[in-house]
Amino acid sequence: MNTNTPSSSSGILILEDEFIISDMLAGHLRRGGYEIAGQAKSFTEAATICHDCLPDLALLDIRISGDRTGIEFAHYLRDNHPSVPYIFLTSQADKGNMDAVTRTRPSGCLSKPIQIRSLLSMIEIALFNHRSREQTSRCVHLRDGKATHRVMVNEITYLEADHVYVVVHFRDRSTLMLRTSLSELTAEIGDGKIMQTHRSYAVNLVHVTRFEREQLYVGDRAIPVSRSRRSEVFERL
Repeated sequence: MNTNTPSSSSGILILEDEFIISDMLAGHLRRGGYEIAGQAKSFTEAATICHDCLPDLALLDIRISGDRTGIEFAHYLRDNHPSVPYIFLTSQADKGNMDAVTRTRPSGCLSKPIQIRSLLSMIEIALFNHRSREQTSRCVHLRDGKATHRVMVNEITYLEADHVYVVVHFRDRSTLMLRTSLSELTAEIGDGKIMQTHRSYAVNLVHVTRFEREQLYVGDRAIPVSRSRRSEVFERL
């Protein structure tokens, strides 16, 4: 299969190891007015495309080339690129696979052979829902002593106390250090999605990818949950 080189603009990523199907989908999508961020046949190729040019949306087959599956790639997106919605296209519609697909929280799932009208409608709905969530995110102004930063709340992943400072961690892995306390900053942001889990941490619950008894995760970052806060935190997840 000829894998497209991602352009500087975003578009739709196609993860499909059968080149005839992949090229057919790409052709229909272009005719439907969409750009193609890239075509990949394996987990590694798809991850490289995301690194070079983050797509607006991904179409994922379950069975792909290599040792890792499309379901594993969906988890990769959730952990590393949570802003990218994805739709599964698969012939593996048995209960086991569908349960695994559902756990990734996709924007949709279509069985092969794909009905193009249904696919285009599902893509339109997924992108509309994603844009709506982005647009309804609140904006706050955070001051670091030198400048005032206009921040979208849904871009914040977690807050980390560091002595007399709090480090604000963002979805793009950038940070902002503020001289304040964790409780004061959480109250200043004033969003119910950001919840203190520990004396040194507060987390945006939207970005939690999994949790255990004593910690939860934002991507691959483990955040402790104190015993006194455990019940309240887990009730909100």
